Amino acid sequence: MFLKRIQEQFSKEGIPFAIVGGYAVAIHGVARGTFDLDVITEISQENLTKMESALGFIGLKSILPVSAMEIMKKLDFYKKEKNLIAWNFINPDKQRESLDIVLTEDIRNCKIIQASTDFGPLPVISLEDLIRMKSKAGRVQDLEDVKALRKLK
Repeated sequence: MFLKRIQEQFSKEGIPFAIVGGYAVAIHGVARGTFDLDVITEISQENLTKMESALGFIGLKSILPVSAMEIMKKLDFYKKEKNLIAWNFINPDKQRESLDIVLTEDIRNCKIIQASTDFGPLPVISLEDLIRMKSKAGRVQDLEDVKALRKLK
């Protein structure tokens, strides 16, 4: 499975990451369909370069024609002027294999838990930080997720 391959590759490369987005909502106990996998990590050139390489190794390519080095060099510009929230990767041969590296949150500022899943333990953002992140995003789906997640508390 895609998620397991990501976990194994990131672990092999020593890349810190945690699951956020729709997968995290589902892992926390709210029924939610989603196709792409959203992750947070340490926002640094070294780490994003390692992620770019690891994702390429398993067949994913950046949707944007930019490298980790360029993302880090111009991160503030991309966030402010281009509204870049996430760096998107997709497998051109298996379009359902899609991953977004969220660039608006750094894993070092979030509480991460190890969630028990059918695939073994997975690093997932805490319920509180997931609610905070989704509240800040403000999109309709995120606000619906927040309502459902608050009922779990």
